[in-house]
Amino acid sequence: MASGSRCTFHVRGLDCAHEVELLRAAVKDAPGVENLGFDLINGMMTVDYQDGQVDPRRLAERITKNSGLETTLVGDVEPGAETAASWWSHHGRTFTTVVSGVALAAGILLGWLGSHRAAMTCMALAVVAGGVWLFPRAARSLRRLRLDVDVLMGLAILGAMALGEWDEAATVAFLYGVSESLEALSVARARRAIRKLLEVAPDTAERIGLDGQVATIPADQVVAGDRILIRSGDKVPIDGSVLKGRSSVDQKAITGESVPVDRGPGDTVFAGTVNGDGTLEVEASGPVGDALISRIVEQVRAAQAGRAPVERRISQFALVYTPIVVAVALLVMVVPLLYAWATVGGSAVTWELGREWFGRGLVMLVIACPCALVIATPVAVVSGLASAARRGVLIKGGEFLEEVGRLRAIAFDKTGTLTLGQPDVVEVVCAPGHDDQAKVLRIAAALGDRGGHVLGKAIARHARELRIDVPAADDYTAIPGKGALGRVDTIEYHLGSHRYIDEAGLCRPEFHDELDKAETAVGTSVALTATSGPLGWIRLADQPRPEAAAVLAELHKLGLRTIMLTGDNRRTAAAVASELGVGEQRSELLPADKVSAIDEYSSLHGPTGMVGDGVNDAPALAAARVSIALGGVSSGAALETADVVLMADDLRRLPWLIRHSRATLRMIHQNIALAVGSKLAVLILALFGLANLWMAVAADVGATLVVVANALRLLRPAED
Repeated sequence: MASGSRCTFHVRGLDCAHEVELLRAAVKDAPGVENLGFDLINGMMTVDYQDGQVDPRRLAERITKNSGLETTLVGDVEPGAETAASWWSHHGRTFTTVVSGVALAAGILLGWLGSHRAAMTCMALAVVAGGVWLFPRAARSLRRLRLDVDVLMGLAILGAMALGEWDEAATVAFLYGVSESLEALSVARARRAIRKLLEVAPDTAERIGLDGQVATIPADQVVAGDRILIRSGDKVPIDGSVLKGRSSVDQKAITGESVPVDRGPGDTVFAGTVNGDGTLEVEASGPVGDALISRIVEQVRAAQAGRAPVERRISQFALVYTPIVVAVALLVMVVPLLYAWATVGGSAVTWELGREWFGRGLVMLVIACPCALVIATPVAVVSGLASAARRGVLIKGGEFLEEVGRLRAIAFDKTGTLTLGQPDVVEVVCAPGHDDQAKVLRIAAALGDRGGHVLGKAIARHARELRIDVPAADDYTAIPGKGALGRVDTIEYHLGSHRYIDEAGLCRPEFHDELDKAETAVGTSVALTATSGPLGWIRLADQPRPEAAAVLAELHKLGLRTIMLTGDNRRTAAAVASELGVGEQRSELLPADKVSAIDEYSSLHGPTGMVGDGVNDAPALAAARVSIALGGVSSGAALETADVVLMADDLRRLPWLIRHSRATLRMIHQNIALAVGSKLAVLILALFGLANLWMAVAADVGATLVVVANALRLLRPAED
């Protein structure tokens, strides 16, 4: 079997679903072509084909010939021809529309002044200018027996000319040009919004050589392992890890965080972020093409290239709706004439009646054009995806943007999602006869600093945050699974679990009772003793995210149910759920149990989403209607599985995402209602002879105008 390849074409004028259908028809039945992909944002078309059966350059010629859209293989454009061609492709439609409008205005003015011959000439010019793009495409569609928008509008213009209504023909041509220009402008605006994401990364980087010399190189020449110097106020050119220096970094362009974050040795920085006051040396994790910003752009491009469910349903509806309205229009044109002919004969009255109903049929043909209806969804979806990406929310497809707005419940993992995912000291208690908490922390931190246990490191971190001087521990010995011992200031101390202190014979009865009580609280308690007896104990717990409680409360206000799924013990899970106000919690769950819980909740309450960050969350994320991961802390498995990624470790983006998705759905439904309602209104008026051709076109263009303007509101900055 022949192996497969892929080629990419640049298609001038690829702005909306109409052009997509033209391109699909152009390669229909082409031997060897297996699959097509479309990128409206960049005007690109990809073709998967079998080697040996397709010549990409010949295929480009076929597409150009059959679709009328100039198609070139990426990399084949001659430099000398690019400037002129791009000006016409970018501005030609607007230019001809302006010419058509000016000619129409001149024709109307000359008609009022009584210069009928000059007025007719201007009207003809308006038709020609407005039809430069329309008529060739309509002819190609007719050859394939396709009743698309171009054919319908072309027939309406020719019909008006046949009736001698040149002013109506010119008006139709001009307004249709306006409608197409608006579509192109709407996609161009969304295109600019997407491209701005990539423009945040600088073009050059300062690389530190082996000799310590700094050289400026193109950012795309940076490779993994290169040392990059980032000066105060500079943009970070690549993703990497800080080797030297400390600074605050503005990550708003990538993660959507509103305030700069502190970055020092070992911390990760992202391309496109802005360095603050300090100077950083960063080890590049890879080329800029592998940077997070590049992946975001590519995923948004891929997301918008796919059609959302509502968009697919609208396209399917249009495929049925258009032929039906065309058939009705033909009946309106023909049946009254045939009836009059049969009853009255070929009199002047009969022909006048036929002319009247023929005009009504033309109005219905214009009403059949599903321009506003078809554009209602894609413009809103592309705008919604671009706006979300700009705010640090990566949505991997239009269908997920829709589904978020339909959620009725959201499940959360606990550790690392609702909590910070690391233990913190929450209580320090001295043993009877002791009252120096700082000493307890000081000695415990000294022992914890020497070992690698997460609890010991947390104690040491907490002591330093309180500006307690942490001494060095000598003769350190770790007791796996129990604790550690070592000397601080020549005195031997033990730090560990209650069991360890008991086994060491250092747990006095009154201290034993205190530890028993401490172990009933949330978290983990570790005891500190000297050979002379216990000094006290420290309780550590995984702290909730500062924003978690407010986020959950806001989700409840939005009408969503919440559930916490965790593998932690029941006592801890219940305490965290109570503190945060989670609607329901389930504990001691294995990954498979989380999947079952998602399925059960979905059947009981409706579409359920899942927010998680760990490898063990991946099955539940895959089972949820929409899966959401935290970009900064999530595992690779969670990020790959998730449909939505919150690039900052900030749950406050979640309520915004719900509102944003619902706003997008509202706009889509408003646009559909407006498009269908305006058409039905004019259709009814046409049947009663109260609507003429230009009114129908004006209604269609007006609906398109409102649809586009409504959808583009999603690109506006909005408060959280």
